Formats: sequence, C-alpha cells, structure tokens
Amino acid sequence: MTRLWPDPGEVHVRLFSLAIGAVELNGLEQLLSSDERQRADRLLDRQVRNRFIAGRGRLREILAGYMEMEPADLLLTTNPYGKPRLQDRHDHGLRFNLSHSGDSCILALARNCELGVDLEQVRDDLPFEAIARQFFSHHEQTEFFSLPPALRPAAFYRCWTRKEACLKACGSGFSSPSDICDVSLLPGQAPALLALRSNPEQLCEWSLADLAVPEGFCAALALRAQLSAVLFFQ
Repeated sequence: MTRLWPDPGEVHVRLFSLAIGAVELNGLEQLLSSDERQRADRLLDRQVRNRFIAGRGRLREILAGYMEMEPADLLLTTNPYGKPRLQDRHDHGLRFNLSHSGDSCILALARNCELGVDLEQVRDDLPFEAIARQFFSHHEQTEFFSLPPALRPAAFYRCWTRKEACLKACGSGFSSPSDICDVSLLPGQAPALLALRSNPEQLCEWSLADLAVPEGFCAALALRAQLSAVLFFQ
C-alpha cells in the first residue's frame, strides 16, 4: 500500500466543485467507462449531466491516486441500491462514498470498513416538518418537534445528514425504512448513532461525525469503525 492510504480508523475527505469549464469537463468525460457515458447521455438536463460527468471523472482521478492506476482503467460497480464501489479485483480494502448538493461534491475514503457521507445545501424554503414526519424515526420526530420552531431548521439538517450518512454506510440509503436507526439532533448534542434496529448488536461498532464544510452547507460522516481522525485534502 502507498503512504496515501488511510490508516485504520482514519477517513480522508475531499470537497470539490462540479462547476467546471467545457475543456476540463471533456477531459473528465474521456475517463469514464462506456456504461458511465451511456448513463450520462440518458440525463436530459444538461446541468445534471455535466455534474454527473464531473463527479465521476473526479472520483476516478482521486481513486487512481490511491490505487496507482490510470483513472480510465479503474473498474467500478454498484450495489443493488446504486452505491458505487471498486470491483473486487481492484478493491484492496479501499472504501469510499460521495454526495453532492448543487455544484458541490464531497468524497470520503476509508480502509477496510464501510462508510457513508452526506452533503446538503442549506435552504430555508423546505417543508421541514412534513419531511421530518415522513423520514425521521419516532424518536427523532419526538425530539425534533420538542424544539421551538426557530431551532428546527438547523436540527433538521443535523438529523438528515447524520441519518443519511448512516443509511448510506449500511448500503441502502433512504431505500430502507426511516425507523431502522435513530441519530442525535438536539442543539449541543454530540453526533451519535443512538439505535440501529436492523442490527442492534453492531451499534457499538459505529462512529458518527459532523464535517466542517463551507457556510451554507451541512455534512456528516458515518463509519463502521472507531473514528480516529478526519483528514481534509485539497
């Protein structure tokens, strides 16, 4: 393994922009597999298509640095819920997850443990309470609605990013029922996975952390290991 690889319990994080020029975008598109290009071509919205190409191209460039391979030679696959991963022959224990919101994308990488990351652009026009009733667990809803209205938007984003990071780390995202896990969300409460009903015996194996991202965004990381450090890279 190269010295670039994360140590056990360490997570490498990269935040990058998906808004790039046409020349750079064309170069990244050349790195994609034929399947990825076909997927891009099925996206009718040009902005969505360009963001997909930029995200997958950057992902390949970054993974190639860890694997000491050419970006176009990496073999990527997905699980049944669409979570990307390296094919077994290129795996070597490297795990990653990415999330994008608007023109920003975040990528988290770890070694020999599953992880999930979520990035959300903070908006003030969302129907927070309706979304909470649909996607938060009973415990999370009780705590969320115990807060005065002025504190609910921030609590919503804390809960949403922490919860989605956990569900993505489990491999399913919000395809799973919303009540399979509880996360902390109250002001001043440390990020924590409070319950994991799908596999309660694994609860003590998980770590949850908020990530320092630019103002106007909220992000969280979930790791099935004891988290020792989060390292940000340009």
